Amino acid sequence: MVIDKIGNIGKILRPDQSQSPKKTHSSEKSGADTVNISAEALKAQEKAQAENSIRKTSDIRHERVQEVKNKLANGDYDNIDNEILEKVAEKIAQSFIR
Repeated sequence: MVIDKIGNIGKILRPDQSQSPKKTHSSEKSGADTVNISAEALKAQEKAQAENSIRKTSDIRHERVQEVKNKLANGDYDNIDNEILEKVAEKIAQSFIR
């Protein structure tokens, strides 16, 4: 029985031989990659950065809380004017209507 060459078996290289890579010709310049970012992507990035910084900041203004605590301790809120009470009650009522 005789077996002829199968495929490229005859072209197998020995380990000490190296094969040079084939060079391809391209109309593009090598090393001149560019990236264009759309305006929408820039806006999305800016929005994400703003949201991230908002998440990092505290919702509590500690200096304001301390100021109110001091006023409560001093009795500044003990005698509230009726006009102020009516405005506060109106705002509370409006929040329930929404």
